[in-house]
Amino acid sequence: MNLRLSIILFIFAVILFLVSVQSGIAQQQVADSIRSYQLKETVITATRSSIEKERIPQQIDIISQKDIKQTSFIDAIDLIKKNASVSVLQYPGLLGGVSIRGFRPQFSGINQRTLLLVDGRPAGTVNLATIDPGSIERIEVLKGPASALYGAQAMGGVVNIITQKSTGKIHSSLFADYGSYNSLRIGGQTGGNLTEQLDFDLSFQSFSRNDDYKTGKSNWLRNALHGGTAIKYYIKQPATEINDSRGDGIRRDYTQLSYYSGSLRAGYQLTSNWRLDVRGERFLAHGIESPSDIEYGNTQPSTKDIGRANGEVSLAGTMGIHQLSLKGYTAQETSDNYTLENNGVKIPPYRSYQSQSSWKGIQVKDVLKLGIHQLTLGIDYTSVSIQTHSYSNDTTETRPYSPNYALHSTAIYAQGQFFVLGNRLTVTPGLRFDRITFDVKTTPLLTTYTPGNETNPFLSPSLGAQYQIIEPLKVHATIGRAFVTPDAYQVAGFSQLGSNKSVAITQGNPELTNENSITWDAGIRFIKPAIGFTADITYFSTVVQDRITSRTTRYTTPEFTVNGDTIKSRTTYINGNKGEIRGLEAEVAYDFGALKEYAYSFRVFANATSISHAKEVTIGTDGSTTRKDIYNIASLTMNYGIEYNNLKGASLRINGRYVGHRKDTDYNDLLYPEIQYPVFMVIDMAASYIYAHQHTVSLLVNNITDENYYEKRGYNMPGRNFTLRYSFTF
Repeated sequence: MNLRLSIILFIFAVILFLVSVQSGIAQQQVADSIRSYQLKETVITATRSSIEKERIPQQIDIISQKDIKQTSFIDAIDLIKKNASVSVLQYPGLLGGVSIRGFRPQFSGINQRTLLLVDGRPAGTVNLATIDPGSIERIEVLKGPASALYGAQAMGGVVNIITQKSTGKIHSSLFADYGSYNSLRIGGQTGGNLTEQLDFDLSFQSFSRNDDYKTGKSNWLRNALHGGTAIKYYIKQPATEINDSRGDGIRRDYTQLSYYSGSLRAGYQLTSNWRLDVRGERFLAHGIESPSDIEYGNTQPSTKDIGRANGEVSLAGTMGIHQLSLKGYTAQETSDNYTLENNGVKIPPYRSYQSQSSWKGIQVKDVLKLGIHQLTLGIDYTSVSIQTHSYSNDTTETRPYSPNYALHSTAIYAQGQFFVLGNRLTVTPGLRFDRITFDVKTTPLLTTYTPGNETNPFLSPSLGAQYQIIEPLKVHATIGRAFVTPDAYQVAGFSQLGSNKSVAITQGNPELTNENSITWDAGIRFIKPAIGFTADITYFSTVVQDRITSRTTRYTTPEFTVNGDTIKSRTTYINGNKGEIRGLEAEVAYDFGALKEYAYSFRVFANATSISHAKEVTIGTDGSTTRKDIYNIASLTMNYGIEYNNLKGASLRINGRYVGHRKDTDYNDLLYPEIQYPVFMVIDMAASYIYAHQHTVSLLVNNITDENYYEKRGYNMPGRNFTLRYSFTF
């Protein structure tokens, strides 16, 4: 779509919005609905017990159902990056991960530093993009260490996806949308009580992008921000500025994709105090196309198939002061990658890589209600296993990069929520003990390591406090310890890359130990929905011990493999001495509707994370100190916008996302320099109108100013695109 048509559609949406503003202010029934929504307290569960957000000292961003409906997205990664100030590493083909508080984002493996949960249990996936978006009620992004609650991985924080749980009268909705690149999404959900005891939720969704997308080319914001230049930092030569505006307005081949997802939940009220819930979820994607790095054109494209199935059973009830729950879960995920071309020449597609992951676990929890206080006690058991296979183009199995392995964890934990000094002081002490077995298994064709297992304990304490100075003004602080185990590739992996008899070798290190950290934060918040104003500013500081990082040795005198190839470099993994991360988080929102007792809502909002310091520190055997930036962490990440909801069901939301400088390694350069990405900003819009309380028509515009930008250099994201959506509720 050209720029002129884009402007016309935007103006048309604004006109509809302004007309609805003038006609809607008199309808008191809808006004009461808006007022109720704005003033209600948000109850969160990421702390493993239900509590109002305003009463806890931790930082938590809530992505509500309203936010989800007003966000243009392909997958859950889009929902999170556009609504919470997190760092992202994202590729076009349903692949990516998020980072909280300065830990590098990851998109694979079971040893990540941001923990992904669904309803408080492990999500059963190594890829955030495979979460069923149709069943999401809200997303809670808990910032700060949470190993005292959840064990390994929760170093930077937790993403807890809350699914729908409907009761009462059955409500249903169907929707369909069509957009740029011949994209089509259809789906629906229904839920409520079938009988007095039996309730359910059912959701399904199908998405397909049937044409390859184009990158942006107008770049109004890139030009204004001077964001067209990257900088390469070399070890033994001066830094070099390079033009990073490549690929403006081009068609990115191999960016088509489609997926299907759905979930079903059934709940039965056994007695007045006890209920049973069973839930299953399925995700299927076939032929997801993955383009090459833009540096290489179409020389290395691939496709992949992803399948995932989750299931859980939970029993919950009350006995006196005890709120008891027992949950069992299982999940399986497979990913098959297919190679399509070899050095730009199309070949018969063949499966080159396969991974199989499985999860199973049990959670037992007791929340003791001690007057106004509560104490949560629990036991967790989790077992996760990973298998990988590699193949050549004649279907012969070859040596995989990483060995097969498993993690088994048994843990006990306690978390308190105590309210003292006339309910003005909240104190949240926590403690968790994990016993983890890391099992590296015998793997066919991979003989560069010795299989075995090792069991080690880990103790994770935490403490939080919040004090109410005056009714809307509170100070808060937390401190906690967190950890992550090394993964199998870091312990025992092996890869050899290169050509023309010159290779680079990466090999694991069996001597690695757990990476661990201590984080403290302190801040002040002001929350008073009655006047429409909320704000929070928090400073945080993290020290990481035994940080797992890589060390590369480049040879000046020739060394050779057993096949006679010259080894140009050898990389292994080490426990660096420490890491240091410091930064500031802030959020602010004001609703002008409070001036009219929420007869309408006109809200301005912003949230941001500024990373002032994110370094890995390594002390060499000769006593020398090396400091290196933590890669893929933006110096500033900010989400901001305005939104309006009027009394006749019209709404408009314009939101932007700014990402500051980040560093990464440029593997396309034979000298492997660090490269500093330029800044970028993207603005989206969503306008909708509800007719007769049942019919909703929405226009969503993604990347209004048609920016050519990327989350991972070389894998540029779509330019300006449109979606028109119709939904029917009954």
